[in-house]
Amino acid sequence: LVEHQSLFQVSNRQYQRSKLSKIQRGNDMPLQFELETIRPRPPGLIARVAFVFLLSLLGTVANAADLSAANKAAEQMLEALGGRQAWAELRNTINGSVQNRVSEPTVVYSVITMDFQKPRFRIETTARDIHLIRVIDDDNNWRLRRSANIEDVPQDRVESELRWYGAHLYRTIHRIASRDPAISLGLDDQGRLEVFAASERILWFRLDAKGEPYAFGAYDDEVGSLSGPWDFQKDGIRHPIWVSSADGTWRAAIKTLSVNVPLGDHMFARPGSDD
Repeated sequence: LVEHQSLFQVSNRQYQRSKLSKIQRGNDMPLQFELETIRPRPPGLIARVAFVFLLSLLGTVANAADLSAANKAAEQMLEALGGRQAWAELRNTINGSVQNRVSEPTVVYSVITMDFQKPRFRIETTARDIHLIRVIDDDNNWRLRRSANIEDVPQDRVESELRWYGAHLYRTIHRIASRDPAISLGLDDQGRLEVFAASERILWFRLDAKGEPYAFGAYDDEVGSLSGPWDFQKDGIRHPIWVSSADGTWRAAIKTLSVNVPLGDHMFARPGSDD
């Protein structure tokens, strides 16, 4: 280091003498610029730049490793649930389930018609002396109440329903299978497979050793729900036999499942409308 500093000092003196010589020969550049000397870079600057670059490189490598692990987990999950192609080809599902609840009525039957291609769905719930319908379909949002009145769905409820649709379990699996460019995957520090849209986590899965989900949760719900064996099969896809809240106060057992059904507008039309 001393040797390099000495060489620099000699070179610097030679440089200044050369500049002065040019001034004496009539160089017309301002004297203040001619007398400027080259300043050595601060000690350790290169080392700091290299360290920052190394950290950035390590971060890139780590992110690539996390993405690779997430993609591997997603592939394993899809394989356990019937295969990527079967889920990617889904356009819609209609599932019927018996649901058990803590409040009255404690047992209801629910049919959910879910369109994967556009944000619309219909939920019809029946029980003794009860018939409820809720439809979300662009501007055609309506519901049948217990009072038998048909009314518009309040706007705040529409927003809540569309957010639920955005993280719907089976539609999200379809999006993973079809490699939807609007979503991305990751693994959190608990090993959960996470799905993101616009930088927001929309769903997470806990997978067993063979890749089958046994728990899942949407958005910031860290408790989530449980799912039983994915042994209900229809046209190549596997669906859980049951799902439940983590505390068991809500449970649903699937009874029927249809996929890729032609969804006519009449299926979502408000009673009494021209449709």
